Formats: sequence, structure tokens, C-alpha cells
Amino acid sequence: MDTAKKVVLVPWDFTEGCEIALKHALQLAGVADNEIMLLHIIPQTWWSSLLGLKQTKPEKVEELKRKLEAVAAKVSSEHQFNPIPVVLEGDPVKIIKDLIVTANLNLIVSHKHYFFEKKKYNSIDFLKKMSIKNVNVPFIIAQAPPVHNHYIEIVVPLDYDKKYKETLHWIIYLSKYYKCNINLIKPYISDPRKKKDMASNIYFTKKMLDGNKIVYGIKTAKRQNVFREEVFKFANNIDADLVLIMADKYDAYVKDPKGKSLSRIPIMCITPRIRKLQGFA
Repeated sequence: MDTAKKVVLVPWDFTEGCEIALKHALQLAGVADNEIMLLHIIPQTWWSSLLGLKQTKPEKVEELKRKLEAVAAKVSSEHQFNPIPVVLEGDPVKIIKDLIVTANLNLIVSHKHYFFEKKKYNSIDFLKKMSIKNVNVPFIIAQAPPVHNHYIEIVVPLDYDKKYKETLHWIIYLSKYYKCNINLIKPYISDPRKKKDMASNIYFTKKMLDGNKIVYGIKTAKRQNVFREEVFKFANNIDADLVLIMADKYDAYVKDPKGKSLSRIPIMCITPRIRKLQGFA
């Protein structure tokens, strides 16, 4: 597909979960004049995809295309936004990697699960692995509809990891379009080396945000509490629209020891590589 506009991808499985993700995508794409692609993937193994083996009958594929086109038409009627409906069969990793290049993807907005023929796929683990493996497209996991009609409050946990600075590119992009408040929260640190690295990141963060005239505040988490719990407690208290973290820190922030999600606030995950990021525009 040849388009000059950036594209926000929403994996579409015809469930309530993808409807939630779409609501966030409409907000994000609307203010940045992006396109939205509704992608229904018919999953195959990497090996079957490589050999070009099609496991789904052509008439079934056509039926799914008509069903997704009907969804796109409904979205167009209700939101005055014309999404691009796409049905593809193959290995999901290969499909999305190809679309990043051919369809100009710059963001993926997904629910935490993707269903196909009653089988549940964990989209979080899939997207997290893709992001860590040098796929330069951030993703948002949305488990609940937006709390406001546009993003107002964004929470960003500060980290002593030097890779944290990569998140600043997207803080600046989000602030550019939404004029939102950036709420930084830092953990209590006693280790001297980590304190030094944290101080360096805080200095760099302030310099970047001040230089771009972005409104922000910095809060220190309580020493005696678990930091990730402090992050989401803070986010809930201010009715935050988004928590922004690095993709390789997803489990550390979002999952408890039993593997359950700690928050219904949307989580934006940024690739941890330090290089120029794609933006909305």
C-alpha cells in the first residue's frame, strides 16, 4: 500500500477488545491526521507461511473480508473516519514486519488478547517480542476505553537505565498534539551508581522537556512501597490516560507475580533502542 500518511494499526478479531483499542486509535490518529488500518490476521506458523501453504479456504477469506469491510463502513458512518480493512493469512510476525515497511505503520494499538476461531493469543507477549527484536514501532495495550475525549495526563516512570531516554521522543510527540501534562515519577534509590545514572537521566529529561516548553512535574515514590505499585496508584489518583514505559520493562511494571495485569490504564511501550524514532507526522 502506498500512502504518504502514517498508519495506526489495530489488530481486529471482531471482539469487544478490539473495539476498545479502536477508540484509542481514533483519538491518536485523529489529532495527528494518521490513517487507521483494521488488520484481521489468519494465523499460520512461520514454516507454513514460508512454504506459501494456505490453510484457509478462499471462500472463508472472502467472507472475512466482507465482514471487516462492514466494520470499516460502520466506523466511517459513526466517526467520519475511513479505516483501511485488511485480511491477511500467514505468520503474524512476518505480516506486521512487512506492513511496517509497505504501509508506513508508526503505531500499533491492541487489546491484550487476540482471538481466532476460539483460540486466544497473547498479543502483549507477541508485540513485546517484536519491539525488542529491533522493530521500530511502539505499541499501546488498551484494556479499557479512554477516560477523556483526548489524552490529558500521561504518567512516565523515570528509570536509571540509559535506554530510558528513548521514551522522551514520544513524550514530545504526544505533548505536541495533545498539550497534555507529563507526570514523571521516580523510585527511591540508595545504590550510589544507580543514583548517579538516575540524576543524569533526570537532568536530560528536564532539559528536553523545558526546551520543548512541555508542562511536567516530578514525584518521588515512597521508599517502603513497591515502585510499580506506586506508579499505578499515582496514575489512578490523577485519572491518567496513559502510562509510558520501555517495552522490555513491561513485565516489571505491569504484571504481578501471578501474571495478572495490575492496571486497566493503557500502557504505551517504546522500543528500547537508542535511535531516531518515527513520529505521528
